[in-house]
Amino acid sequence: KDEAYLLEMDLHYRVYEEENVIEKWRTVRNCGKEEIVLERIHSGECSLAGSGWRMKNFNGMWNSDFEEYEQELKGGKHVVESLRGATGHVGNPSFVLHRGAGETHGEVYYGALGWSGNFKLVLEQTPYGYLNILAGIGDTDFEWRLKGGEALDTPPLYIGYSPDGFDRMSNTMAAFAQKNIMPPVRAEQEQPVLYNSWEATYFDVGEAAQGALVEKAAALGVELFVMDDGWFGQRRNDHAGLGDWYVNREKFTNGLKPLIEKVKRHGMRFGLWIEPEMVNRDSDLYRAHPDWVYHYACRPVQEGRYQYMLDLTRTDVQEYILAQISHLLEENDISYIKWDMNRGMSEAASEQLNPSEYKSIWYRHTMAFYGLIQELRARHPQVEWEACASGGGRVDYGAMRYFDEYWPSDNTDPLDRLSIQEGYSYLYPIKYMRSWVTESGGNGKRSVPLEFRLHCAMCGALGIGVDLNRCTEQDMAQMREHIAVYKELRRLIQFGSLHRLVHLRTDGIQAVQYGEREECVVFA
Repeated sequence: KDEAYLLEMDLHYRVYEEENVIEKWRTVRNCGKEEIVLERIHSGECSLAGSGWRMKNFNGMWNSDFEEYEQELKGGKHVVESLRGATGHVGNPSFVLHRGAGETHGEVYYGALGWSGNFKLVLEQTPYGYLNILAGIGDTDFEWRLKGGEALDTPPLYIGYSPDGFDRMSNTMAAFAQKNIMPPVRAEQEQPVLYNSWEATYFDVGEAAQGALVEKAAALGVELFVMDDGWFGQRRNDHAGLGDWYVNREKFTNGLKPLIEKVKRHGMRFGLWIEPEMVNRDSDLYRAHPDWVYHYACRPVQEGRYQYMLDLTRTDVQEYILAQISHLLEENDISYIKWDMNRGMSEAASEQLNPSEYKSIWYRHTMAFYGLIQELRARHPQVEWEACASGGGRVDYGAMRYFDEYWPSDNTDPLDRLSIQEGYSYLYPIKYMRSWVTESGGNGKRSVPLEFRLHCAMCGALGIGVDLNRCTEQDMAQMREHIAVYKELRRLIQFGSLHRLVHLRTDGIQAVQYGEREECVVFA
């Protein structure tokens, strides 16, 4: 309680004794009548005695997610943050601290922030013999105005300790997440084997082309058929159609129902790709409501990936998204939605807010995003939801509470994936790590045998993304065989204890074990 101002702050601690994790968050409350402006508020502070601490985090970008780095924290402040309106690729809202620990030895202190917007971690090795850690909402361009009687809760910070290295840390967080963070309706369910038709058709989707792929996918033993981008509005390429979440009747004359019925007849469930927070200039929505995007009144709106970001601070925008997606799910038997976000926020200004409130937009957008997915889950509990943001741009413990899995990277090159998947695995559960088998060599890097691609993808939640129309009978037989094996092993892979035996970066070979000696599977 502040002695000079009518301001109170509650420090919350929730102890998960069995999982050896502590959750921290804060509530700040304006007990007076005058408005109070918050410019910075952290979810939690931690201190570690001594010096010589080393930190693991990631410094990636699109197609290069979870690029692990490690450095010793010496004098000054080390800052990890996102300024993109989402978690982003440049850093993850987490920290792993040690002084010479390995997989199975040494003390490790770690933390993960449950937040999917701008965040900030500050780690300072002080001259007073301790390391200070602050974690919370990003304070760059941030303000939150508390009127009299109002309160604000910070996002949670989950912190833990391992006396036995990174192995125990990873398995502790996976067990903690499954029990306490994942949506309980599917937390204990195995992830299905899916087929995604993106590489086979790209934007050129249609009932006949998708139908042919359905038959081939079912023959492999696939359980979930997902149609990616291109099915809606006037979506011919990535310049048009975003925001118009109605079925393109030129591509699907009778809507999606005939295709969905075919998928179901072949023993599979049906899924779709959407990007609800975005709109293209060439769309019915933008032509009707150009004011519905974030923009400054005095400046032209800048495009990112030929698209704008919808102003989620507006209730009419939220209601539109809810109505469009709900109608789609009510009219069609859809079991799975991949929710994408392919550009960062810029020009954070809204026609419905006073300019003095523009700095609150970063926070408001994330809270509106949570509100939308929470409401959609409540209305449509049969739907599984995948979080994607140009790959792994929303892999965090905030999104995990509302989604059933992550797309950790758009980079599906299997050799790159080994490093991406290893970096991901330190603090995030394997069950949530969707991994595809895709075409090889098209990225100009290397051509990799199909069996290697299959084994790499089997290390997570297996998906198939190759163009089945170009596969040989031998390819199809090989995929069918490995899918059958994966189904026998997947409970162990998705829920078993994880052991990183050797590391590609340091050992030139990667080997990962799932389970214990009594029952385990090893990929090398």
